[in-house]
Amino acid sequence: MAVDVLIYPTTEKLSLEAADFIVKAANEAIADHGRFTLALSGGSTPRKLYGMLAGDPYKDQIDWSKVEIFWSDERCVPPTDAESNFQLAQEVMFSKLQIPAANIHRCPADEADRDAASLAYTQEMKRVFQTDGVPAFDLIQLGMGPEAHTCSLFPHQASLQEEVRLIMPVTVPKPPPPRLTFTPPLLNAARHVLFLVTGAEKAEALQAVLEGSYQPDEYPAQIVRPTNGHVTWMLDNAAAARLSQKEQER
Repeated sequence: MAVDVLIYPTTEKLSLEAADFIVKAANEAIADHGRFTLALSGGSTPRKLYGMLAGDPYKDQIDWSKVEIFWSDERCVPPTDAESNFQLAQEVMFSKLQIPAANIHRCPADEADRDAASLAYTQEMKRVFQTDGVPAFDLIQLGMGPEAHTCSLFPHQASLQEEVRLIMPVTVPKPPPPRLTFTPPLLNAARHVLFLVTGAEKAEALQAVLEGSYQPDEYPAQIVRPTNGHVTWMLDNAAAARLSQKEQER
């Protein structure tokens, strides 16, 4: 696994670089195997990025008809709810792009039977990837919380030890608690993982994740170690404030 840690002075600069990163990854994937498989996250950090991808000049730099979009986790709320990760992307990105509805694979987290919903989403993913094994996303875009959670993998939860299921229901210590999430086997099959982390409240956890000993039960973001993939961390100055290595500032 290769890792890059890139530090930017502002969220604006970070988001511009992330948009460039995604455009490059998309075009390389489409040239290599005819499509780009992308998993999005939620939260406030990627909102600016999603808006950029839907505007000039980025919207015309990707053939959106060849992009397949999933979500790395979802809150168990209706897709029109303000807490929905799908709703965030729909509002600031999809509503402004010419992307086929069939290419947008919403996580059915609003269904009452969360186990059945997890299985259905897994089956949909395997159908799109045409595999019975673990799908290998071209790019999974993730965030990290102040307690080092990523996706909806939180400290000291059984989800961190999951080895069979690719999607599973979890109940987390943050509202809204019920969610569906990617599990470690799916995350670690990715070709590229892009972490976007901003804010001083994440600095302590980020230092532990990147420079501390390997304790994924305490710092779940450490569990993202793609077997044959590349991880890029894009950080703002506030999030990176405690890191000892600053030579990659932009």
